[in-house]
Amino acid sequence: MILERKIRRYAAYFHGWATAFGNHDKHFDEKRDLSWLLGEGQIGLILTPRVKAFLRPLFLTNREAGLPQVELGPEGLRIADTALRFGTEDRPEFDAVMDLLKGANDLHLLQTYHVIYPSGTRILTLSHHSPLALVYREIEPLTLCLV
Repeated sequence: MILERKIRRYAAYFHGWATAFGNHDKHFDEKRDLSWLLGEGQIGLILTPRVKAFLRPLFLTNREAGLPQVELGPEGLRIADTALRFGTEDRPEFDAVMDLLKGANDLHLLQTYHVIYPSGTRILTLSHHSPLALVYREIEPLTLCLV
């Protein structure tokens, strides 16, 4: 059975603007260059140059070509033609995402920052908390298929 979940997406009104991620635990996977931030009611992925080059145009801007198909399941994540397989080391992050998806609250996808990381570091954030309307404008929502 495939379930769909709408995720509201946001872009900053001005380039470089972002709100703070907040308190979190950090999980780093050196082999795959992934840094996850687990906070209350939110999960973030630090946008390293390699990750940012792939994800930013897909999720943080309006696209004429439309949004890619995104599927999430216990085996992994598929974004368009790219698949990321999950292993046992990914369990805390996968469980955190699934906890967010199970809730009845709206989900929000936006770019944030945190003062403890180097200047210019941005975080792709999935959150139950809606962002500040002063900083972000809502763009086309994303449909996530849970398989």
